[in-house]
Amino acid sequence: MINNYIKEKLTTNNVKNSNDFINVIREECQKIILYSLSKTDFFNHAAFYGGTCLRIFHNLNRYSEDLDFNVINDNEDISLDKYVDRIVNDLEAFGFKPDIKTKEQYDTGDIRRRYVIIPIYELSYEYFDKALFNKEQNISVKIEVNTQYSLGATYERKLLNSPLFATILCFDYPSLFAGKIHALLVRNWPNREKGRDYYDYMFYLSNGIKYNLLYLKSKLINSSTIDDKELTNGEVKEMLFKRFSDTNYEMVKKDVVTFVINPDNLDSINKETFTLSTDLLENNR
Repeated sequence: MINNYIKEKLTTNNVKNSNDFINVIREECQKIILYSLSKTDFFNHAAFYGGTCLRIFHNLNRYSEDLDFNVINDNEDISLDKYVDRIVNDLEAFGFKPDIKTKEQYDTGDIRRRYVIIPIYELSYEYFDKALFNKEQNISVKIEVNTQYSLGATYERKLLNSPLFATILCFDYPSLFAGKIHALLVRNWPNREKGRDYYDYMFYLSNGIKYNLLYLKSKLINSSTIDDKELTNGEVKEMLFKRFSDTNYEMVKKDVVTFVINPDNLDSINKETFTLSTDLLENNR
């Protein structure tokens, strides 16, 4: 049975189709998981970043999929298993039937990850009074922690005000932007563009955000993109100009379209817009 809070969120978001249903349910599950983690020691060890952080705490006008975190101390590891029971119990309290998937390979290298699986057939049938999904349909929320410490990131505490109040340690705006620039420069998916990176990049620029140059430099060194040397704003711009000249913008739109609230926002996704707008790029230190 749909929890009253979840039903209210579906109604206030004017959910009328399967895509909107998936986006809203996933986002509410993300918030519940953040609340769960806030009631443990998790944020003594890691901070929240990425597109979902931008969506929940800075009003990014698109939905996001994953919960991304990074350790805040050097030489620190995190076992996600110690937080699983709390997450499951809180999701169940809101009427979900979660299953958390884990495999040995989810904890190799620098990354720790778990997948929270939420069945949605019964929930959607109750809300729409008809079947829009098959009985095996589910929503997945990936929880991912990067244990590779990057020098220079700065943080702030943000208030989560739904479904319950909680304080969440997050990368601050300039560090979030630096992480997005890094993703744009190093992500290389075969036969696909991560359109959400491009969309978010324009969101930062349109809000006049300056990026954390020290943190970006650290990230680029860790990913072997640059040598350990001084990095200037002009050099960052040149790397972005090169990236934008090689981009398939139709693939960018295809990747991001199911996450945007207003598809008209995709009209400006083209080479000229990204090249000209990058002239506005500034760093904060």
